[in-house]
Amino acid sequence: MDDSDAIDFGEFDSDSETPRWPSLQDIFDADSYETITENAASYITRARFRDAEHSSSLVAIKSGSIDPRFSKQPHDIGKELRILLSTDHTNIIEVLGHSYESPTSTLHYWMPFLPFDVYDILSNPRMSPHGTPGGTPDIAADPSSFLAVTKSIIYQTLSALAYIHKHGIAHRDLKPRNLLLTADGHLKLIDFGIAWTEKIDERDLWPEPRGRMCFDVATGPYRAPELLFGAADYNAYATDLWSTGAVFAEFFTPLRLCRAYDDDDDWCQDGEESGSESDSDESAPKQPFIVPKGLSPDSPDVEWVRESLYDGTRGQIGLAWSIFKVHGTPTSESWPGFKDLPDAQKVTFTQVPAVDLQKLLPNLPSAEAEPDRHACLDLIRKLFAYPPENRLRAVEALEHQLFRRGVPLLLPTDYPPSEGPEVREWNGRTLADFVSQYVGASENVQA
Repeated sequence: MDDSDAIDFGEFDSDSETPRWPSLQDIFDADSYETITENAASYITRARFRDAEHSSSLVAIKSGSIDPRFSKQPHDIGKELRILLSTDHTNIIEVLGHSYESPTSTLHYWMPFLPFDVYDILSNPRMSPHGTPGGTPDIAADPSSFLAVTKSIIYQTLSALAYIHKHGIAHRDLKPRNLLLTADGHLKLIDFGIAWTEKIDERDLWPEPRGRMCFDVATGPYRAPELLFGAADYNAYATDLWSTGAVFAEFFTPLRLCRAYDDDDDWCQDGEESGSESDSDESAPKQPFIVPKGLSPDSPDVEWVRESLYDGTRGQIGLAWSIFKVHGTPTSESWPGFKDLPDAQKVTFTQVPAVDLQKLLPNLPSAEAEPDRHACLDLIRKLFAYPPENRLRAVEALEHQLFRRGVPLLLPTDYPPSEGPEVREWNGRTLADFVSQYVGASENVQA
């Protein structure tokens, strides 16, 4: 059901001058409030319902202004809510309710609080077909579990994308933190705050007709290359596909041991010396686990961090160069339309060839699982096509051989039935059983 057209933040009760929207204080227990994340455009609060019947249920409340003076282009929480209310798909987060504060032009909507995300899984050293080095004892390799969870997450992600793309919506910020998981392994796509739609709504804070599309979208290493060169008329759906490829590839990149500091959970520091000179050489094979000199998996102040395929820490030009070092500098043959991007001629890049992706993805399935290894590489390459129009569409990717051979496609027990090749149980275990190996107690992940 599409309830998005019913939202009118200017409506008032006929008997008073107070907004018809319920107050958050009337719905949620104020003592349970905890802000878990915030940015320049919105913030997320975790809370519990006031009424006894639902008091055990945690929700995540997203709040932001619908006044453009207090928002940040292209963030638009009103548009986000309208999109979510218009969708009906098992892999898209559901809206439980919404409210509006007229004096501050603040919109709130709440959704189920889910304790895990794909970033958590990627950061777990068990999430590898290889045993973890060091430690007491070493974590034994479980390639079948690794593949079962990987396939399920990517399939569910593609299923969500196929649905929104069919309905004229591009997410434009696909990344591990925006892919939440239930304890049963049911994936939920969240954060449509910078989504693009084919249809322009007069209520949009930042209308984006073709030719005036915002290219400052997506996050760091998940940004499609065309976004780095000033494109104002681009295939937004194809940028989602590139981002999906970057997320998928990350299941197979190295895990690096870092020294963690409690005062900043998102920051880590390597040991005094790098593990090897090949760490920065794109042509040299990577190792599944990188343990810098001076660090030990046994140390209490270390953590594993999954490396991204690309370096998103050095600005747009640095990211572009990081992409080119992997896939080769664009040429008239590899990307005929590159030269037509507005900023493509402003920087001259050294011509470098593409490298063998297998060397950069040491956590790919082993040679013994050749069908799955080949299928993983094939799907990644098809999502990473330079010309946006050549990237494998999400609806086509759902039919890829990866999901039809090798380790079976295992989906949550409550997943809607389809005519596909999926199963709900494998070797006497459900997806929840497999996922439980890779997630632990986590409280502040919903963003």
